[in-house]
Amino acid sequence: MSTKAEIFSKLAIRTEAVKPKRMVFVIRPEDLRKVFEELIKAFGPESFYLSTIVGVDLPAENRMRLDYYIHLVPEGETVVIRTFIDRSNPVIDSIIDIIPGALAGESETFDLLGIVFKGNPYLKRGFFVPVDLVQKGIHPLRKDSGV
Repeated sequence: MSTKAEIFSKLAIRTEAVKPKRMVFVIRPEDLRKVFEELIKAFGPESFYLSTIVGVDLPAENRMRLDYYIHLVPEGETVVIRTFIDRSNPVIDSIIDIIPGALAGESETFDLLGIVFKGNPYLKRGFFVPVDLVQKGIHPLRKDSGV
């Protein structure tokens, strides 16, 4: 059985300590599903929960950042899985088939930033964004949206 440290150290390209009991593990976007699969395999699906997904537009870097906040139940610790994707083609694999609770975070991030979660059949515009912005094709959290 893998430990939390082994899982993250194996897949993280960088680690940052933000504050006590808050570590950020930066991973490649293609390893995102693997992190969650490894956590489930090692500890079971009841040992953690995905509390939120936060998307950040970084136009000066031509990329977007995704932060997956995961609460590790036995440790009472929250970790952040961070990855970056290309802003001009903001696509990443969905995790809703392995973490159904990711649906709300993926839907909100899609609607507000235009990040496509490949494999999520439930993505649609207009759930979080007013219909007039949807009709104009505007993703309001993009820095160049004009909103």
